[in-house]
Amino acid sequence: MVNICVSDYFYSFSFIICYFSTSVYTDVPRPRGVSLAKASLYSPTKDFTCFDGTGTIPFNYINDDYCDCFDGSDEPGTSACLNGVFYCTNAGHRAQNIPSSRVNDGLCDCCDGTDEYASGASCPNICDELGQEARAEAQRKAELYKAGSQLRQELIEKGNKKRNEMAEQLSQLEKDKAEAEKIRSEKESLKDELEKKENEALQVYRDAEERERLKKAEEENEANKKEAEETFAKFDSNNNGQLSINEIVTRVVFDKDRNGEVSEEEAKEFIGERESIDLENFVSETWPLLKPLLMMEQGLFQTSSQTSDTEQTDTEAEEDDKEAIGENEDVDQEEEHLEEELPHDDVESIDTEPKQQYDDETQKLVDEATEARRQHTNAERTVREIESNIRNIKENLEKDYGPQQEFATLDGQCFEYEDKEYVYKHCLFQKVTQKSKNGGSEIGLGTWGEWAGGENPYEIMKYTNGVTCWNGPSRSTSVYVQCGLENKILSVTEPFRCEYKIEFITPAACDDSQPSNDSFHDEL
Repeated sequence: MVNICVSDYFYSFSFIICYFSTSVYTDVPRPRGVSLAKASLYSPTKDFTCFDGTGTIPFNYINDDYCDCFDGSDEPGTSACLNGVFYCTNAGHRAQNIPSSRVNDGLCDCCDGTDEYASGASCPNICDELGQEARAEAQRKAELYKAGSQLRQELIEKGNKKRNEMAEQLSQLEKDKAEAEKIRSEKESLKDELEKKENEALQVYRDAEERERLKKAEEENEANKKEAEETFAKFDSNNNGQLSINEIVTRVVFDKDRNGEVSEEEAKEFIGERESIDLENFVSETWPLLKPLLMMEQGLFQTSSQTSDTEQTDTEAEEDDKEAIGENEDVDQEEEHLEEELPHDDVESIDTEPKQQYDDETQKLVDEATEARRQHTNAERTVREIESNIRNIKENLEKDYGPQQEFATLDGQCFEYEDKEYVYKHCLFQKVTQKSKNGGSEIGLGTWGEWAGGENPYEIMKYTNGVTCWNGPSRSTSVYVQCGLENKILSVTEPFRCEYKIEFITPAACDDSQPSNDSFHDEL
């Protein structure tokens, strides 16, 4: 009698264990290294066709230690074909496939030791022990997922509630925006109307100011012209209506280089190549060049060098003042006391320049227009704030928070992890940062990009476009999401330069409807 346990399936952390006993011999004939699933392809009653269809060989060529098929399918139990596959039954534990090149290489790859049948290596069968450990681990995970799935359900309910609330907020904001735009339009119309009246009223003052400016400019021009004419008359010593070079060289004001005499070259700088200049040309050409020199002579205008000298003198005077501070402390205190006694209104009248005054009607229009501008600005700001809130809500509604919104309530929540050098912060759906414990600013390790898992996309969160590394790429982070009874970062590593890996647990990942990577099939 042969006892055979057909199968022990593990799927989604639920066990289905079946034992079957029979007195009939039911073992399916199959070559070494072939699984039960493929046993029918290896029939000893007919020739064998390579799996890739490239050739057919006699059955007795199977496992003859010579590679006949390009895909290695004729040598599952030997190492003849580098691309062959050897099936480890591993009764009591997970079955597995290994490259045929590992068969009889002296290393135990199968827990039942069947891969080393001819190498002489001592490979004890430890499948039962490993199977027990695996099942214990699977049981632990099953219990974890069972507890975590309850917490996940709560997150799903909260996530859907949050989504519904955001949808309601969006609907209300759209209504608020329409109302705010209507108010803004009304405020803008009122502002434009009052500004038109304001401009009309102020134009009277602007016209008056312009007339005053032109009058003042004309008076200044007349005064300047008169001064030029008086200067010309004073320098025209022979009163012939011409100012000659001989008359100019006698006037020290024309001594530009201040060497005590006026050269002919200096004189020609003021009258050109002419021998003399008349009053009209003097006023238009010579006077603009001469007036600054006259002002310097009169002490009304300083050159840059003179300014520096003055500043130096002021600095020296400042130093003297500092030395005298101790002697004048009593005087300062007395002056301070007098300032305190000075009425507040008087102080303001000294420091504040009087504002331009309008008649009462004009001032009223100015005040009304100013208030209208303020109200329009507030209305415009309100519209922008509503639009900003609408954009934020739409972005959140478009985010993928999982198939059942289980990750929605985690958006914006931040979790930290410390190692010897850095403090890492993961703000879900926003960013990942790193900060040195020795100080300095945060360094961005990436901003939210997308889910990037394989069969289950919600296993990896991808954050990209972080701060650029020195002579390297922009930093990025992959967050590996696993089931856990709390939200917590387990580890942070940098497996590749500027590419970070975070292991993060959360009840939101405890989805027991997803097949586990630990699912296995036993052949006992």
